[in-house]
Amino acid sequence: MDNTIKGIERGSLPVLVGLACHNCYKETDVQLSRCGGCRRVSYCGTECRNAKWEAHKPMCKALKSLEKKSIAAEMLVSSLPEQPITNLAEIRELIDGQLSICLSLLQRPVTIVEHTWFTHEPRCIVCTRTDMVIRMEAAMNGTTADRRLTPCPQCMLSFCCSPAHWEAARELHQGPSEDLRDGLSQCEKNRLIRGQIAFDTTRASLLDRYRQLIWISRRVKSGWVSLDGLSWQDEFDGEIRKSFGIPATSPSTFLLAAASDTLSMPMTILYGLSKFNNDDGWTRKHALTVHILGANFKEVSCSRVFEEILHRTPQVKTLKLVMCGPEVEVPTPKSGDQAVCSNCAVLGRSYVLDYVVDTYHDFVKQQAEKFEDPDLCVAFNAGASTQVTGYTWATTIKLLLKRKLPTLLTAYNREEAKGDASVLRAAGAVLHPALGPATNPWGSMKGAPTTHSTYGFHVENGWLAGGFK
Repeated sequence: MDNTIKGIERGSLPVLVGLACHNCYKETDVQLSRCGGCRRVSYCGTECRNAKWEAHKPMCKALKSLEKKSIAAEMLVSSLPEQPITNLAEIRELIDGQLSICLSLLQRPVTIVEHTWFTHEPRCIVCTRTDMVIRMEAAMNGTTADRRLTPCPQCMLSFCCSPAHWEAARELHQGPSEDLRDGLSQCEKNRLIRGQIAFDTTRASLLDRYRQLIWISRRVKSGWVSLDGLSWQDEFDGEIRKSFGIPATSPSTFLLAAASDTLSMPMTILYGLSKFNNDDGWTRKHALTVHILGANFKEVSCSRVFEEILHRTPQVKTLKLVMCGPEVEVPTPKSGDQAVCSNCAVLGRSYVLDYVVDTYHDFVKQQAEKFEDPDLCVAFNAGASTQVTGYTWATTIKLLLKRKLPTLLTAYNREEAKGDASVLRAAGAVLHPALGPATNPWGSMKGAPTTHSTYGFHVENGWLAGGFK
């Protein structure tokens, strides 16, 4: 995505939290100073400040005006907890309320970018204070703020407003996170995120226009191998090193993570198929058919990576993929046989891809007698329980259950996974015990801090929300 939207700025995560220059994005070897107006963004010097001013001005004035409103100060300060809190539901509720106050008091619709700056504003982990609220608090007491949020010196992406609050947040920040696999803490994941951002910036030539790495291994497995107990490192580290010429003495962490962000889709499909079937007979079918529900630009732009399914099921001759969803952007050519690697071509294997710009239940209805049951239906990051995407899912879930189609939903995080699982159960689905809600062993290695909270992460297919048939 471009860094500008309709002439108004949008920045990367380090920019949004003030760790990088708002104009040139430099983090190191520069002396950063805050904007004198909004005190939210940082610049490395006058040249960058002046270059960005016209784009920054609307947001700067909006934030500065908000801080001067006494009603905003009264409402925001009164919303703060009396003691540090570590209950994540309470923290989320507090932040949602504070965001609602800020957005309503602007007295005009906010742009996408302005909304991003509000949702990514640094906050104290255990009391939700922002630097702006700290200044408001001081002004209400007739003083000038003598403190500001302090970032964790290790990850620099989590904040607290005082040493006492850092002590209260220690377990939450440094202990194993239930949201993540492999026992990573918030601090450890934050450090990986910063490293990934640096990698994606310095190795941008490897990425597509959506900043995605589209890569699959050239090897074709001699036979199906169960994915149980395996990891990204086990299955892809050697191949990705060979493909990109990375010696054993150099780390491949961020390159592998970039690849996992797209490969998580075919790997999750394979994992789901293996759990729905009692044996490996499905790996010997002539044709394997998968329907992707609620597909959007992510699946369409990464369509090449689904060939990994063929590379792991060498007895399958044809992979048939249908990407279905009202937001599907159909590329040119529209559909048909996709190019496959030379190994698959020699063996006469094919990959057929079709696009359907419609909801799945309407697609099935229109197909009528021509509809053929797929081997798997999958919805990546479905959001069946969210207000944004959930409204179309009730009818689709009803149809999936009626036709007894094996279906798997994934989610970005634990909260969404549990919400989607509740929707599925309420519709009458009996969830497969191995398919969630639980962390997905083949979820992306990448991630981003969750907005509207001081804790948690947004990971592509990070959780299995539920599987049923």
